[in-house]
Amino acid sequence: MFLIAILVLVAIAGEILHRLNPWKKPEPAYEDLVSQIKQAAWYQELAADEACRQVLENDPHVAAYYSGTYEAQRLLTQEGFQLGLIDYVKEQAGKK
Repeated sequence: MFLIAILVLVAIAGEILHRLNPWKKPEPAYEDLVSQIKQAAWYQELAADEACRQVLENDPHVAAYYSGTYEAQRLLTQEGFQLGLIDYVKEQAGKK
């Protein structure tokens, strides 16, 4: 019981230090991330096609790919995530 209490206190102290860390980089604003996504070459290439642009602008599933800061950062940095969005957009555009 005493060991569990110590572990809980260490976990709480670690979380407090993690949140108050002055050396931690601030997260970029969501609007900046979306702007970077829309300026990316692969996004511009998709937006150049009329059918793909309609899917990019109107499909709610596309918005889910960058619905939050974490997802937007993944979309900018992970090629697999980008390819997933590209495949989805092209598939939906082909159906229309």
